Amino acid sequence: MKQKAFIRAAGDAAVVWVRPASVTRQFGSKWPVGRARVRTLRRVLPQWGVDLLRPAIRRAEPFAIPGQFFGPKPRVTETHRFRLLEDLMAHGDDLRASLWFRELSDDLASTGIASYKRRRLSSEAEIIAFLDSYMLGMIESFRTTGFDVSKSGFEPTAVIDAEGNLMKTGSGNHRFCIAVLLDLPRFPLLIVGAHEDWVRRRIAGPLTVEKFAAQLPEIEARHRHPGG
Repeated sequence: MKQKAFIRAAGDAAVVWVRPASVTRQFGSKWPVGRARVRTLRRVLPQWGVDLLRPAIRRAEPFAIPGQFFGPKPRVTETHRFRLLEDLMAHGDDLRASLWFRELSDDLASTGIASYKRRRLSSEAEIIAFLDSYMLGMIESFRTTGFDVSKSGFEPTAVIDAEGNLMKTGSGNHRFCIAVLLDLPRFPLLIVGAHEDWVRRRIAGPLTVEKFAAQLPEIEARHRHPGG
């Protein structure tokens, strides 16, 4: 089964609610197979050709991920985004002293523009507004009301490793790191793939949404407490 077809068919059935601190590893791209194919194509095709093929490559992403893509992975708390957020929270009263402000202002000074995803920041005032209103605002919202599903559409995603542990991947990484920092008790993760060995052991015959959903109560239960 392909990843996109699975997500489309599964919907909320593929969502588990976990204590985010129990998901300790960052897997990386939610399209590991496709990303490897893109790297290969870049050696032989111009960028416009790669971009033309990218949608088809993503549609071909398998739900069962080959084991070669599971190697040593960093802890969530070791990622740069986690360190930026942790430092930002520590400097909420003096944003100019934060690591994130320094990095963005360095980008602004060297290139004339700083950015966060698709958000372009063209002045120090815009950087401060982004850190204060957007990031600290999100942190405060999480602190007071938790994660609001209606504002995200279950964007945060994860995959299952060979032992049945969740690994964070793909979308919603900053929000997930905030949830870890605040030690929220509940956070939703949409499962978008699993180690082929786990699938082979736990799913008899062809993979279906119903067979996969039957495995999720156990996955969810083992991730209700920090450390799994």
